[in-house]
Amino acid sequence: MNRVVVRPLIGLVLVLSGVIWAAPVQASPTYRVGLQAGHWRSSELPDELGTLRGSTGTAAAGIREWEVNLDIAQRTATYLQQAGVTVDLLPATVPPNYLADAFVAVHADGSANTRLSGFKAATQWRDWSAGLALIEALRAEYGRATGLRWDAEHISSGMRGYYAMSSRRFTHTISTYTPAAILEMGYLTNPHDRRLMTQEADRLAQSISTGILGFLRSKPAAGWPAPPPLPDLRAIVHTTTANLRAGPGTNFGIVRVVGRNRILLISEVRGDWLKLYSYRRRRDRWIHRDVVRLERISEEPPQDS
Repeated sequence: MNRVVVRPLIGLVLVLSGVIWAAPVQASPTYRVGLQAGHWRSSELPDELGTLRGSTGTAAAGIREWEVNLDIAQRTATYLQQAGVTVDLLPATVPPNYLADAFVAVHADGSANTRLSGFKAATQWRDWSAGLALIEALRAEYGRATGLRWDAEHISSGMRGYYAMSSRRFTHTISTYTPAAILEMGYLTNPHDRRLMTQEADRLAQSISTGILGFLRSKPAAGWPAPPPLPDLRAIVHTTTANLRAGPGTNFGIVRVVGRNRILLISEVRGDWLKLYSYRRRRDRWIHRDVVRLERISEEPPQDS
């Protein structure tokens, strides 16, 4: 009686085993991420970035920025590696033409005004959809985890023109095809922000990791669209307000009004009129050069955060 029962069970197990082993294996996507600890080993920067060798970041309460950046970058790397991501922990010097699925430079901010608080992130001067998606993913996760406000008004030209993202100008930068962001985690000079970065570093690192993973998994099936060209000219509005028009002349309608200190990227100069890059907008926008200060980005020295 026992033999009759056991034999079919053994047969069933063998059949199921065959089904299991015959099932196709679904390969998981493999990702590479570069995490740069801002200002870490800045004294080793190459000659093309030699003016930044003394840039060691901010400091407050006996705490140096690069130490905070490195600690949180290392913790973030651990979380990403646990999720199966290949991580390159990078110092201030970036390998030439560094190519990865994402690059995030981890920094902390500083100010003489110790009441300033908040976090911010920026990508290159161009508005590539991949870079913007990385910013939004970091903003959502980091903001939720820290409760810090989004400090958009202090996103500087130094962040948008960050040397590690300036592939058109330097050799030791990311590839033009690497989605990138520089993250200012908070103000080291603010007691509340400093406490978060030093006493709750693991929570911050986990949120950065979650944001990066969310970005990696959001990649379209057909891949990100090709990145737009990096601009060379920018205009900074120096009047109280300025009109953006649909064409190069006052006879064209006003598309939008912008305020003082607004930074605009220029794709064409036609006499006294400047055409703005239209990365995400299909209609043309022009501004008169009398209301702006025109600058050539490539003539600037290397920009740190």
